[in-house]
Amino acid sequence: MNKLHNILIIILIMCFSLFAYSCASNKTTANKDLRALSANRLIREVEDNNFTYNEFQTKFSAKVKTEDANLSLKGQLRMKNDSIVWLSVALPVGLEVVRAMITRDSVFVINRTEKTYMKESIKNFKQLPSPIADLKFIQAILVGNDITLKNGDKYHSEIIDKMYKLQTINEINKMLYVQPENFRIRKCDLQEISENGMKLELNYDNFERFDGKLLPTNINLTISEKPEFNISISYSNVLINTEQDYKFSVPKKYDRVK
Repeated sequence: MNKLHNILIIILIMCFSLFAYSCASNKTTANKDLRALSANRLIREVEDNNFTYNEFQTKFSAKVKTEDANLSLKGQLRMKNDSIVWLSVALPVGLEVVRAMITRDSVFVINRTEKTYMKESIKNFKQLPSPIADLKFIQAILVGNDITLKNGDKYHSEIIDKMYKLQTINEINKMLYVQPENFRIRKCDLQEISENGMKLELNYDNFERFDGKLLPTNINLTISEKPEFNISISYSNVLINTEQDYKFSVPKKYDRVK
């Protein structure tokens, strides 16, 4: 896999991010004080408290850890709901190294360092577990939502570690941990059911309120697969429902790679 694909995978992983051990308030709740809820009731509460927007913009800083390197990055993330994810990634000195755009059916990446670009169908990323290679899923993860709760899977609910837990086992073993005080997702574990299945652990932290809804501004993702890696992302200067620019043009001298 060439460097451009490696960077793309990092970018896509930044677009799959969910949760850790803190919450939007200092309120704590013992397991014995929580009222048991059915899985269907808990799913309704989670969906009612999803973070909603038409357009979304934020600056971010990110730390990427792999077996071979540690990277510090910064950039901007812009999204139009159900339409576009736009990402600009820069080195700490401010030089843009990658620009990416994800639409409903395609992924575009410009590698400024190597003067190359890529255009691929989003369906070609078969190394990513389904339904991750999907625009709606990516956008949901970036704001702490879950759009897969009504896909026909049967869920089991219980109370564990002072949180509600939703679990289903299908092609992917999925566990969601939900904060009882606001029904926002704090942690998600995804495990492919196969001998060498990919495992993702996603954590949300430091929730802030925008337009009456809670947004996690710290996101951490760990993928337990060879090679293992971790991405920690922090949002700042968040803007909601402000019209954004999604410029994406490839310089004529850049070569296309696959």
